[in-house]
Amino acid sequence: MMMTKPELQYSRPVNWDELEGLRQEFQGRIMYLAGGDYHPRVEETAAVLVDLQDLELDQVEFTDEAISLGGLCSLQQLGNALESDDLLEAISIEAGVNLRNSLSLNNYIRHSNGRSAVQICLNALEAEYLLGGEEAFQKHSRSLKTKLDDDFLETIRVNQPVSLAFASVARSPKDQPIVMVAVSKRSDARFHVACGGAESLDASFDLYYGEDDGISTIKELYKDADDAWASAEYRQDIAAILLSRCLQKLWRLTNTKEEA
Repeated sequence: MMMTKPELQYSRPVNWDELEGLRQEFQGRIMYLAGGDYHPRVEETAAVLVDLQDLELDQVEFTDEAISLGGLCSLQQLGNALESDDLLEAISIEAGVNLRNSLSLNNYIRHSNGRSAVQICLNALEAEYLLGGEEAFQKHSRSLKTKLDDDFLETIRVNQPVSLAFASVARSPKDQPIVMVAVSKRSDARFHVACGGAESLDASFDLYYGEDDGISTIKELYKDADDAWASAEYRQDIAAILLSRCLQKLWRLTNTKEEA
């Protein structure tokens, strides 16, 4: 007897109670439609497509402590909300105008890797992520990305104030960077540095003013970053230069604000 695949259902919950009912009924068999995607496809195990667009996950909230964006917000909404010229530069590297306005943060984060410029900026900003139905925010990690295969991003939270410097080098202006560094000033003495450019490289570290220039640390992170686009040695040298540029830029911005 020939077996046929059950008909795929579609649901568009209008509130969180309705969504929770679907999660209980179709445990492990839900595929979430969470805004624009690079390459949308239906998972073989899915029994129901759950469209999240009526749950107000495309909203931005501002408080004195943080900026929070729903998982269905776009890359352009992220750039507009954080008002950082360097983040907008990273977004322009990442995608053209259409993709900036259509790709959701949920699907961007799910597909991101060490060559994703906006993700590197979010890592520098120590962005926190809340998955659907969970209560605790978490940092970006491999386990977060694994969970996003079966879940969705409810909120991204970036603490105030937003202070970011981003620098990159690519083989041509339209290429993805082969080396990139983002730095965020987190306190009077602490900076958080994130780096990328190689697909498997997704690393960050803290740097304290007056204690270390970070050069040896960032070179260590790039020591095995060989691929078809660049050698590890080249990336080590360039990353050290980009880190210095970012730190200098943040100090200039800080001094300008203090003088104003």
